[in-house]
Amino acid sequence: MGTLDLLWELQKHDNNLKDMNLKLEEISNGEKAKMLALKLDQMESKLKDIEKRLENSQSKLNRNNLLLKDLDYRLNKTEKDLYEGKISDLKQLSYLDKEREIIKKNIDEKEMEIIEQLEEVENLKEEFLKVKKDFNVLKLEYDKLMEKYSITTENLKTKTKQELEEKEKIVSNVEESILHLYVKLRKEKGNALAEVVEDRCSGCNMLLPTIIIDKLKNMNTLVYCENCGRILYLKK
Repeated sequence: MGTLDLLWELQKHDNNLKDMNLKLEEISNGEKAKMLALKLDQMESKLKDIEKRLENSQSKLNRNNLLLKDLDYRLNKTEKDLYEGKISDLKQLSYLDKEREIIKKNIDEKEMEIIEQLEEVENLKEEFLKVKKDFNVLKLEYDKLMEKYSITTENLKTKTKQELEEKEKIVSNVEESILHLYVKLRKEKGNALAEVVEDRCSGCNMLLPTIIIDKLKNMNTLVYCENCGRILYLKK
């Protein structure tokens, strides 16, 4: 394989390595993964907030149930005192009757409060289950994406290693001065070599003189585009 063909193959490997590095960079800076991770954090915070509210509501509900139980006990005791006939004093009976009405009113208020709290607890449970379901769906999507990224990264690393090995083989067969020139042109122009397509330089689209085409066909030497300065490559 001549020097020009070696340089052409070297450029292919360099371009492949560049593409792979860009893909690896895209994965490491993956916007979609960052967006999903942010949403997961937000949903996790929301779940913790709902859990805390649910815990507080349940605690209030338990306290009110105990208070209602105590009110029921007091009502039963007051009614027992009223109706068993052991108390004959009218003033005391009147007091007990008023006490009974107050307790009944407190019971009604407490029952309404408990009903509202039960609804609140049920709503919070429903909200928690909904957010948890959405969280699990999003977590599955995130895990699959990260698994895909992991597999892609490993494949790219393997291919990068292969490309580097092939590149080293080529570099060892190219003169050092020509390699320096290749590297210099690549830094300046992106690609050091430009393929000749339909008698035009593919780097700048300039129509090449016949003498240049003849040189490329008949001489094994480096020929440069007079317009862009890239090394011309003609497939034979």
